[in-house]
Amino acid sequence: MRVGILSDIHGNLVALEAGLSDLRRRKVEHVLCLGDVAATGPQPCEVIELLKPLKWSCVLGNSDETLARDIADIPPAKEWEQLPGEDRRRLQQLDEWTRKQLSKSHRAYLSTFKRTIAFNPGEGPSFLCYHGSPKSNRDRIEATTPDDALTKYLQGYEVDIFAGGHTHTQLFRRFRDSIIVNPGSVGLPFQVDPSGRVRNPTRADYAVVSLTGKSFGLEFLSVPYSRAELEAAVRDGGLPNPDWWLSDWC
Repeated sequence: MRVGILSDIHGNLVALEAGLSDLRRRKVEHVLCLGDVAATGPQPCEVIELLKPLKWSCVLGNSDETLARDIADIPPAKEWEQLPGEDRRRLQQLDEWTRKQLSKSHRAYLSTFKRTIAFNPGEGPSFLCYHGSPKSNRDRIEATTPDDALTKYLQGYEVDIFAGGHTHTQLFRRFRDSIIVNPGSVGLPFQVDPSGRVRNPTRADYAVVSLTGKSFGLEFLSVPYSRAELEAAVRDGGLPNPDWWLSDWC
């Protein structure tokens, strides 16, 4: 059995379709989606409409929650204050634009997402899925997160695989008798270069867990797609400040 784990689509239908094609090529039988499916990208409604009939198990990300409630999604104060004023204004415009695109049906769909999802495929490893951590969809679990912080985030759960997103960075880390997996971001796999500038490569990142009895293997995958197609989606969809949004993509 092959289980796909993906996260952070962020309204990027071009990336999602590339990832979905690869999932099908690899004959993945079950998909765990770790949230943040629609916000900040050019095709929020189209992504939701594609996901609905797939009936994937979906976790409630922080931006899914604010979109479902139709309220502004403001980053933590420390992160927000570090942004230039013009970037903050543009992000607010992007958030407002996204919320206006969604219908009641779209928000109702996002409201069906769960804060955590337990998945146990018989004799194989047990999974616990979340967005940031099992405690909050805004927590960040990273390679450098101290073990005492991990204990606070993960205490009370005994599973083989913890699977979360939110950081947009692929991660494999052992914690006691478990492993922690972050598949990276399908729609916004940003990188920070040595100068501090953010770059978004046109690739859909995700992971596949292959189960054989009680054993399992893990693959981190990156699927390239066309920047031209992404740019066309941005300009055709009416995204505010399109040149600014596209300037980080390479």
